[in-house]
Amino acid sequence: MARIGLLGGTFDPIHFGHLKAAAAALECARLDQVLLIPAGRPPHKRGTRASAADRLAMCRLAAAAGAGLGVWDWEANRPGPSYTVDTLRAFGEQRPSDQPFLILGWDAARDLASWRNPEQVLALAGLVVVGRPGLDSPTPEALLVAGIEPAGVILCLAATPDVAATRVRRLAARGAPLEALVPVPVATYIRDHHLYRRPQPA
Repeated sequence: MARIGLLGGTFDPIHFGHLKAAAAALECARLDQVLLIPAGRPPHKRGTRASAADRLAMCRLAAAAGAGLGVWDWEANRPGPSYTVDTLRAFGEQRPSDQPFLILGWDAARDLASWRNPEQVLALAGLVVVGRPGLDSPTPEALLVAGIEPAGVILCLAATPDVAATRVRRLAARGAPLEALVPVPVATYIRDHHLYRRPQPA
């Protein structure tokens, strides 16, 4: 039985903050692989700047350059909003012999109680919580407030870089170099496909 980490997000675009979180989870939770899962239509956000196809392509480029990474396109290719509970059910149906672990930053994990069917989310997968820049490490009390049993979570609190997708998009909008924030193949894809560029005045 393979231990598979599931790291979802809009990935608009994917950047080193996401990839360092995946690497931290791989190591501390002893995972065999981490699958990046770009959302098709995220339920808690207004929308994405890049299309699902572009975000999926960037994730594939990033995964190809990182050991232990893969991509699962289930959310990107399905209609309607992407709810984690549906994703975990689908993963269990498609890969019943694998053991899934949901990877969340502490900023997302502390809001888990507001998600759709949070109890089922926790029943369908193990939970790996990764530290986030600017946030204190979660205490057992904070985990309980979030509806998470402390004994049932793997904490991966290695430092991860403070990179925001909004910053990457701002730099891309003016054609600035991106290689310090995203893998080189992703930076090249953004430039070649003119993603996040401001419309030129007529």
